[in-house]
Amino acid sequence: MSKYNINEMNLYKSTNRFMKSYFALKKELKRAPTINELSSIDHLHYNGIKAVDNAIKEAKIKKDSIVLDIGSGIGGPARYIAYKTNALVYAVEIQNDLHKIGQMLTNDYNLNKSVKHIKEDINKFSAEKIKFNIVVSWLALYHIADHKKLLEKINVIMKKNGYFYTEDFFLVNDLDSSEKEILSKSFHANHLVGYEEYLQELCNKSFKVISHKDMTENWLKFTKTRLDSYKDNFEKNITLFGLSTAENVLTFYELAYSLLFKKKIGGIRFLCQKI
Repeated sequence: MSKYNINEMNLYKSTNRFMKSYFALKKELKRAPTINELSSIDHLHYNGIKAVDNAIKEAKIKKDSIVLDIGSGIGGPARYIAYKTNALVYAVEIQNDLHKIGQMLTNDYNLNKSVKHIKEDINKFSAEKIKFNIVVSWLALYHIADHKKLLEKINVIMKKNGYFYTEDFFLVNDLDSSEKEILSKSFHANHLVGYEEYLQELCNKSFKVISHKDMTENWLKFTKTRLDSYKDNFEKNITLFGLSTAENVLTFYELAYSLLFKKKIGGIRFLCQKI
């Protein structure tokens, strides 16, 4: 387990940048951005709404679905799912800053009846009488050290035959001590296992793996494009966020690309069904 707090990641050191980006976009458009336009700000995973559309399709999310989004960030995917499908979405996020921003944006878009924000550690989350038929997560589960408890929790709160859709990181090659330190502090990696071991963990916890895909090359291209774009607009980002925040985000984007490029970590996308 990482000895560092998650907000020590450069990505999360200055969370006020999200609202600054939101207000700047409103000013540029001279109106409130649509949910699709907002996705450039509030989707913190790779491939934006394209990835969420894939989850909606594969996990069969529809109007009567009750969805749990684990590690929901500032709520982009949760809002998009609710907006696109009219499903009821519970957005669970452990970081208070992100949770509050998510609530503000959800209220701004009048989606508070469809998106319920919960500030909680998923392994301590009490669903009471709620049973979810869909669980989704993007780039969050690798932060959670106790995957045995995590999978047991998901199994308990899901309806039978419900779908569990995730995009996450896996370990490609062994790490030396300095690489482990970097992943612990700057990536808050608490659970990184190989691709096949990841799938085996799922199978051991009453889930049937419906499909899985290695996303490494796709994410490598995405992170390279994102990094190049951020560098091209670096002066603009300094003006908007301030030098320290702009540099923090650049450092994180460089790290994410480097880890994928050097084949230290890879990306996995999977769909499971509770049996």
